[in-house]
Amino acid sequence: MNSPEKLNVYSAQEAALIEGKRSVFENVSERALRLFERVRSAGLQPRISLERAVYFTESLKETEGQPIVLRWAKALLHTTQNLPVCIFADELIVGRPNDFFGKHGIIYPELDGSLMLEAVEAFRKAHAEGKKDAVIITDEDERVIRDVLFPYWNGRDFTTSFIQALPEEARNYTYGADKSNISRQSMAIMCTSTMRSSQNWVIDHGKLLRLGLKGIRAEAQARLAELTSPFDLTQKAPFLEAVIITCDALSTWARRFSEKATAMAATETSAERKAELLEIADVCAWVPENPCRSFRDAIQAQWFSQCFSRLEEMIGGDINQGRMDQYLWPYYQADIEAGRLTEEKATELFHCLWINMMQYLQLNLSPTAAAGREGFSHHETVTIGGQTREGEDATNELSYVLLESTRGLRTSYPELSARIHSNTPERFLHAVVEANKDGKGSPKIINDEYVVPFYLSHGVGMADALDYAVSGCMESRLPNIETHKTGNSAVNYGPIIEMTLRDGRMKLWNDHQFGLRTGDPRSWTSFDQVWAAFKAQTENVLKNIMIQGDTARKLKSRYFAAPYASMMHDAASKACMDLQRHDEVIPGGLDLSCIDGIGGFATAIDSLVAIRTLIFEQKKLTWDELLDALECNWEGKEAIRQLCLNAPKFGNGDEWIELLGKEMYRISLDYTRNNPKSNGTPTMVRIIPITFHVPAGRVTMATPSGRPAGEYLSEGISPTHGMDMKGPTVTMNSMAKATAIACKEKGANLINMKFAPANIAGETGTRRLMQIIRHWCNLKLWHVQFNVINRDTLLAAQKDPEKYRDLVVRIAGYCAYFVELTPMQQAEILARTEEHA
Repeated sequence: MNSPEKLNVYSAQEAALIEGKRSVFENVSERALRLFERVRSAGLQPRISLERAVYFTESLKETEGQPIVLRWAKALLHTTQNLPVCIFADELIVGRPNDFFGKHGIIYPELDGSLMLEAVEAFRKAHAEGKKDAVIITDEDERVIRDVLFPYWNGRDFTTSFIQALPEEARNYTYGADKSNISRQSMAIMCTSTMRSSQNWVIDHGKLLRLGLKGIRAEAQARLAELTSPFDLTQKAPFLEAVIITCDALSTWARRFSEKATAMAATETSAERKAELLEIADVCAWVPENPCRSFRDAIQAQWFSQCFSRLEEMIGGDINQGRMDQYLWPYYQADIEAGRLTEEKATELFHCLWINMMQYLQLNLSPTAAAGREGFSHHETVTIGGQTREGEDATNELSYVLLESTRGLRTSYPELSARIHSNTPERFLHAVVEANKDGKGSPKIINDEYVVPFYLSHGVGMADALDYAVSGCMESRLPNIETHKTGNSAVNYGPIIEMTLRDGRMKLWNDHQFGLRTGDPRSWTSFDQVWAAFKAQTENVLKNIMIQGDTARKLKSRYFAAPYASMMHDAASKACMDLQRHDEVIPGGLDLSCIDGIGGFATAIDSLVAIRTLIFEQKKLTWDELLDALECNWEGKEAIRQLCLNAPKFGNGDEWIELLGKEMYRISLDYTRNNPKSNGTPTMVRIIPITFHVPAGRVTMATPSGRPAGEYLSEGISPTHGMDMKGPTVTMNSMAKATAIACKEKGANLINMKFAPANIAGETGTRRLMQIIRHWCNLKLWHVQFNVINRDTLLAAQKDPEKYRDLVVRIAGYCAYFVELTPMQQAEILARTEEHA
C-alpha cells in the first residue's frame, strides 16, 4: 500500500499536512496562526467550566417562587456581574465565560445536575485511561460539584422530573430493564430532551446589530408602561421586566470587558498592542448597547450575542450564526467603500471569531449524548448564498470572503453551509466545490429547491421562506418565526429490524422485551407478514417517541427560560411569551417539532430486501438458517452471511428496492400525520444521525443485511457503506425515489458522499462535481456533503496520529479531527463508499 506521500493527487489539506505547513493556505495572518496554535497546544482534552453553573445556582436559590423568565434574567445579570473578565494576548474579539484560554465546556445543572457525580467519576476515569472523549476536571472542580452544585440540583433538575413523568412503556423503551440508571439510555429509541435545554437554534443576530440593546430595552420599557389589565400585568409584565434585565446583563458584561481593556492598555508597553486594547475598549463600550457603527463593531457584537446565548441555555448543536453574508454585508460594504477595511483585515477578524468558537465545546454529562457526538460535535453553522427575500440570488462579495476565511485554518470551525438553488451563479458554485476539494468537508450544501417549498407547505409567506438559515446538522430555521425548542426523540431502525425478528426483544440487552410481541418469524409464510410485524414495531416506537416529546414539552417551562432568545424573536417578543413555554402556540410562530432517524435507514431496507429475496423469492435460506446465523453473529455461518451481503442493496437504481424504502419511510409520515400534537401542529420526520448511528449499532445484533453485531448502522439516507456500486448520480436517484413523498411532515434528510482527490482533480473534476450538485439540486434532495480524502491518508493517521493531529474530516452535519474519533467511528468513515465522478 502506498503512503500518502507517494500518492499522485492529494487534497490541499493533505498536502499541507504532508509538507508540514502551518496552514492549508497563505491567507492566515501570524496573529491567527499564533492563536490557533495556542489553542491546539493547550491539549486535545477540554476543561470543564463551572462558573456559569455556580452563579446561576446562587441566583436561582434567591428567586424561588418568582416567574421563571424573571428568575432567568436575574440569573443572567448575576452571572455577567461576577464572571471573571480576561483578555489574552493577540485577541481582538473578546468574551469568554471563564479565566483560561483553550477548549472548555459549560455545565448546565438545571438540565441534568443529578448526573454530576457520575460524570465526575466518568471524566476522571476517561482522563486516566487517555480516552479520546476525556474531559479535564480539577480537584477544585470536583469540590465545587460535590459541595455546591450537586446538593442543590440532585432531584431538582429537568432530567429527573422528566423520567419520573414518563409512562411505563416509554420509560422502558428509553432505559430498558434498569430504569434506575438514568445516565445511560438503551438506544432502542433515543431521547434528547434530557441532553439539551433547547434544540439547535438561530438567533437573529442582525437585530442586535441594528437596534442595539438600547433600542430593545426602550421598546420593552415603553410596552411595560402601557400595561394596565390584570392579565397583562401577571402574564406579560414578567416577560418585559426580564427583557429589560437581560439587556442590562449583556450590556454589563460588555462594559466590564471595555474596562478591562482600558486597564490593560494603561500598563501595556507595546504601542501596537496598546492601540489594539484601546480599540477593544472603545468597541466594547459601544456595542452591543448601541447600534453598530462599523464591521469591527458588528463582529464583536455578534460574538457577544452567541456567547451570551451559551450562558442562557444548553443549545443542542450549539447556537447557529445565521445568514452572515446578509446581516454583516451593510457594515462590510460601507467600510470597504470608505477605505476603513480591507478584505485581509476582515478575514483576520473572521479568523479570530472562528478561533473563539473553536474554544467552546459542548460537554454532555450523559454518556449516551457524548457517544453520539464524537469529536465534540459542533454546529455553529454560518449560512452563505441562497436567495434574498425578493427571490433574487443572495450571493455577494462577503459570501466569498466568508468562504475563503474557512479554508486556510486547520480547524473545522465554523460549520459552513452553502445554500444552492436552480439559479445559483456558476462562480459561487465553483467556489463552493473548490472549497470542498480542500478536503476538510466544508461547506455542506442545502437545497433551496426543497427547503423553500417545505416552508410554503406550512403556510409561511414566500419572503420569509426564502430567508431561512441553516442550523444544526443540516436542519433549517426561520429565526423570527419557528418556536420549537424542545429536544426531540429518535428512531433507531436497527433495533426495529431486531425486534421484528425476535418478538420485540433485543439480544444485546439480555433479551429484554422492548417492543411488541409480533410473533415468531418461523411461522410466517409470506413477506407481507414480515412487513406487518415491522410496521407494528415501527408504529409502537413512534407512539412512545411522541409520548416522550409531549411529556418534555409540558414540563420544560418549569425548568428553563430563554429571555434573550425570546426578546430576539419577533413572534415571541410581540406576544410577551418565553420560547420555552410550550403550553400554548405563540401567535405568529410556527411549531415544527420533529422525530429523527438516527441510524439504520438503509440497514433496514437491505435487511428487508434480503429476507424477501433469500427466503421468499429465491428460497435460498430458511427462517431457521437465517435466524440461527443472526443469533450466533455469523460465527461458522460465513456462507449464509455472503448470501446476505450479496443480496440486492439500496442505492443501485433497483426500483422495487427504492419503493420498499419509500413505503418504510411512509410508515412514519403517515403515523405523525394521523397523530398531530394536542395543539394541532404536526411533527416532522427527519433522518439525521450525527454520530448516533455508531452507538445505535453497538446495541444492535447482526442484521440480515450481512452486518455483524455491534457494528455501526448506515447513516442518514445514504446507502449501506460500500454497497452502492453505480456512481453518485445513480445513488442520488435512489435516495430521491426512496424519500419522494408529497407530505409536509417530511423534513431534512442527511447525505454523505466521499471522493478520492484524484477522482475530481483539476478543473475537469471541479466541473464534474458541479454537475453532480446541479443534479442533486434538480432531484430536490435536502442536503449533501462531501469527504474528499485519500483512504491511505486516513490509514496513515491511525498509525501516526501526532503527525495527522490536525486532519479534519466530515462526519455527519459537522466536521472534526479524525484522530480524536473512536476506532469505530474512524472505521465507519473508512468504510464509506468512494464515489467516482
